[in-house]
Amino acid sequence: MLNFAVPLRLCTIFCAFATMGNGISAEGFSFNSLPIGTAAVVALSSQDTSRDTKAIRAVGERWRQLYEAGRYSEIADLYTEDTMVMPRGRPKIMGREAMRTAVGGLAAGRRVSIDVREQELVVAGNYGWFIGDFTVTYTSNAGRPARSEEGRSLVIFRRDTDRVWRIHRDMDNPAPMAGSPAASPPGSGSSAPAAWDGSDRTEAVECDRVAASRYDRTRLAPAVARSDMNIPAAITTCEADLAKLPGDPRILFQLGRLYGYTEDRVKTRATREAAAAAGNHNAIFLLGYLDWVAGADPSAKCRAADQMLLAARRGNYSAQLTYSSLVLERALAPCYDTAPRPELQQFVTRAKAQADGFFETRFADHLLATLAQGDK
Repeated sequence: MLNFAVPLRLCTIFCAFATMGNGISAEGFSFNSLPIGTAAVVALSSQDTSRDTKAIRAVGERWRQLYEAGRYSEIADLYTEDTMVMPRGRPKIMGREAMRTAVGGLAAGRRVSIDVREQELVVAGNYGWFIGDFTVTYTSNAGRPARSEEGRSLVIFRRDTDRVWRIHRDMDNPAPMAGSPAASPPGSGSSAPAAWDGSDRTEAVECDRVAASRYDRTRLAPAVARSDMNIPAAITTCEADLAKLPGDPRILFQLGRLYGYTEDRVKTRATREAAAAAGNHNAIFLLGYLDWVAGADPSAKCRAADQMLLAARRGNYSAQLTYSSLVLERALAPCYDTAPRPELQQFVTRAKAQADGFFETRFADHLLATLAQGDK
């Protein structure tokens, strides 16, 4: 069964509060200019706040102890009864008992190390909030390569009527890798190819007429099967059109298809990469899929899967069907940040609307039925 459990990155908040020491708090408040009576009250308040921040950090230490011991169901007791957890890319988790069934699912077969950098920890009455950056590193017990990711977190704590501090609200989001100018989740960010939807050109050129692919749902001319092509002549035509329209994403993709039939691997790869860099999601998916098939290790396959996910998010129907099927087959199990189930359902629904054959439609129906079964 598929397990869309709480991501391990959530424990970055709770696993390392005991190591935080440089954040902002009420401690260290200067009251030299206040009247003596007021200063005494402030000093007492500061002491209370100090105890509260220590108690909040103790929640994190307890979380870490329980998680490392595999006692996941007990972790839920660190949350308020009406807690809300909002992990990135996943449905929100409402309530302590829902948290009890959700936490820990992604830990199977993996070890986790976490580094948290506290940015702010403030206590105000019966509430406290924490803001921090974290690095979480996942290491598989099966010998797969370790993988790290960066994130930022906001956690709100509440002191309940029994005077115990518990986790009340929690959310996290991706952050750039340390030392890098930018980092983004698959399908977004400055490192991704330019967005392209095929609307930049609405009139077909001769290259479209001689080399359009049936898998290109943005094509401007009827699809041409390989058996109906004069490949050398088509290459000459598309090269001439590319000279007139330099960098045209669709012409580059079609030319890459033609070069592929000549078995010139260097020219084929270079042209497809140029099409992908120009934003053609057909090329992004095709390169991702080919790299997935050729991937020699899980890291290479996961990088390829990220490209397929990007193409799916850009609207490529082949990517939407292929990526969703790989997730459901657990082929992406070594990858730590796959698309959530609701997004997969959106992918397949949109792809089905573009299907142009009986078997494609049946395949989409099968994926939707499997997704509808949930974790059953």
